[in-house]
Amino acid sequence: MQTAIAEKQAVPKEGLARPPKMAAWKRALIAFSGASFVLAVTPILLILGVYFYFMVTGLIMPGVQVSGIPLEGLTVRQASAVLDQVWNEEYSISIVDMSDASLEWEVLPSEIGLSVDAQISAELAYARGRGAGVITGVRHMIDTWLNGWAIEPWVSLDTITARSAILTWASEMHIATVDADLILRDGEIIQIAAQQGRRLDIEATLDLLCADPTSLLLKYRFAPLVMRPVDPATDDAAQAVAQAEHLLGSLPSIRAYDPVTDELFDWTPSRLEISTWLRIERPEGDVQVVLDSDRLAAYVASLNASLGEEREFNLAEGLTAAHLELQRGDSETLLIHYLPTSYVVQRGDTLVTIGLQVGFPYWKILEYNPEVAVRGLSVGRVIVMPPKDAMLALPVVMNKRIVISISQQRMWVYQDGVMISNYIVSTGIPSSPTMAGIFQVQSHYLNAYASRWDLYMPHFLGIYDATPYLENGIHGLPLLSSGVRLWGNVLGRPASYGCIILTLDAAESLYEWADDGVVVEIRR
Repeated sequence: MQTAIAEKQAVPKEGLARPPKMAAWKRALIAFSGASFVLAVTPILLILGVYFYFMVTGLIMPGVQVSGIPLEGLTVRQASAVLDQVWNEEYSISIVDMSDASLEWEVLPSEIGLSVDAQISAELAYARGRGAGVITGVRHMIDTWLNGWAIEPWVSLDTITARSAILTWASEMHIATVDADLILRDGEIIQIAAQQGRRLDIEATLDLLCADPTSLLLKYRFAPLVMRPVDPATDDAAQAVAQAEHLLGSLPSIRAYDPVTDELFDWTPSRLEISTWLRIERPEGDVQVVLDSDRLAAYVASLNASLGEEREFNLAEGLTAAHLELQRGDSETLLIHYLPTSYVVQRGDTLVTIGLQVGFPYWKILEYNPEVAVRGLSVGRVIVMPPKDAMLALPVVMNKRIVISISQQRMWVYQDGVMISNYIVSTGIPSSPTMAGIFQVQSHYLNAYASRWDLYMPHFLGIYDATPYLENGIHGLPLLSSGVRLWGNVLGRPASYGCIILTLDAAESLYEWADDGVVVEIRR
């Protein structure tokens, strides 16, 4: 069996062809082609593997970044967390005052309503290389891998938060204007210069934020605040200062004259007192110094009160004088007037005796007490006494005065407070006395005639009516109609019927000097 088989193998069948042997070079080519195929396919398979790996795992493709933050190999959730931390928690921007670049401070973007939407930004990064088919996706992946792919963050602006922040800064950054003004303090003027203010323009600032929030956050990294200058309503108070200085420096002199006592009051308030009368008013766009009439009136009233309860000057005239003094330094002297007083009737009193006691003719007392003419006087009754100046019916001549002393039988003549003449006189005899009191020159008669005594009275100055039909006065030595000159040798002691007698020369001189209205003070 083995032999037979061997023979069978050794002897080929007739007609069966033996395949030819492959050449070596062909075998080498085939081997090379197989290797090349493997080499060519492997990278593709690798790239496809990488691509499908990222697709299946849901990771962001290699080379993808959001404004320099690499996100490759992260899930959307992880990428969102990274972006949120970097942009919304750690990132800061500057708030810049556009009118003064040196004024700036750092804040979180969220404080002004700016934020990066980390979720959308991560989703945009994740979308790179996806959704356009395998071939396009692979191509995008390769391009991104080799060259990188930068995605701009998705920036949003919350206008409500932005407006709220701007409103807060508006109050903090507001610089109020300073109007030109002045202050009166302790009688001195403090001038305040005008200063320009500024305000935050809320709407303009918000418009800038809304116009391009992405560039503000990512490119410029600052939020501009639009400041507007605010001009003062009053930019100059020079005129008011000059007016105040004029008033404070005027040193007004308010003068009042008492014709009864011959006192001249001269009140000159200090700068401090004057300053209390002034009020600063600020009408739109201006500042003015106004004289407060109420305060000035209170000051004038206080001067009046200082005179006591018995005398006063006219308050309206006093206020006018004060105004004139402040404005022009020119006012008339006020005349002090007296108020009525009272008298309690004593036993034995008559209107005549009361009049001699208080310095008024009986008829003047009767003017103030007309009921006495009907009812008469009764002991204990209170009657009204005329004011001490009741006999001064004419305007008072303030710079001239005649003073007569009954006890000394002397006359002194004063002008501007200086005695210019001194005369010996004779006054009324006890049965027809000269009345003491405050009177004034009321009439001039070159040569008056007294029919009751048939005598002429040269250079007669009438000073008061002893009765409604009998005027007492000052005159020279009288002359009887017979030509006899009376009392020339008795001057210096009472001799007349109530008049005041002078020598002829003295009477003439006095007659020429004494104007109607000159006060005549007759002392006991």
